[in-house]
Amino acid sequence: MAEVDTAREQAHRLLELWSALALRHVALGGACACGAGGVSLRLEDFELDIADYLQDGGERHEDAGVAGWFKARAGQSPGSQPLRDLLDGVLSGTVPPAAADWLLPRLERTLRSFAELHGGL
Repeated sequence: MAEVDTAREQAHRLLELWSALALRHVALGGACACGAGGVSLRLEDFELDIADYLQDGGERHEDAGVAGWFKARAGQSPGSQPLRDLLDGVLSGTVPPAAADWLLPRLERTLRSFAELHGGL
């Protein structure tokens, strides 16, 4: 039970971190001599890419239970907020413990990287 509580606590912290980061902007490119500015995206625009990265890794996991859970999700619509949905699944207990144990550290590294590069949280 303590392992589940730890996963839920981590999922809650990651949900708070993602919520804080999601609306921040990332500048791509820069202004040139002609005066045209670069492109700016919100970190939230990368949510589907992050979820796809996790999905792909999960499907290729060596543990058949973890891989099976991710493969079962493959045909489902990712929804408009796939990271939030994954974290909500951990919080509600619908993500199996083995999948949560694989998922949470990878997502934490990814979000902490975004925070260091673009948020300073």
